[in-house]
Amino acid sequence: MKHFLAKHATIKHRLYSFYYTAFSYGRGLLVLTLCLWAGNIISKLLPIMIPGSIIGLLILFFLLAFQLIPTCWIKNSCNLFMRYMTLLFVPAAMGIMDNYSLLLQNWIPIIFGCVGGTLVVLLFTAFLTEYFHKTVPQNSIESQKNEDNQP
Repeated sequence: MKHFLAKHATIKHRLYSFYYTAFSYGRGLLVLTLCLWAGNIISKLLPIMIPGSIIGLLILFFLLAFQLIPTCWIKNSCNLFMRYMTLLFVPAAMGIMDNYSLLLQNWIPIIFGCVGGTLVVLLFTAFLTEYFHKTVPQNSIESQKNEDNQP
């Protein structure tokens, strides 16, 4: 977007740069929207309780992981969403506050669920880290450090 605002750029170059940037954002938004729609359709067709947005994210992940679409197609649009992510969470926070009485009635299970989930993830990570440190020989780690320190 900076290119078409440059002082030395000609009108033709500015228009080309503007159209290229707009096309890049549009293409990314189209890919993201199509993945979301496909996820919503699959969610409605299958008898599972997974939201369509999650299925859409999985579709997008597999498209990117198997390189069926290049990452440059959605990079600009994803950066745009990441930049304004806090603004996108405001409606969800307001939806939670609409059910404030329900939260007050069930605060004990919510707290235990949050603390319990955190502890499960913490313990799993600790055991997994300990397992990997035991399986990787210490000599190979020390030799890698020595190789990195040599000029």
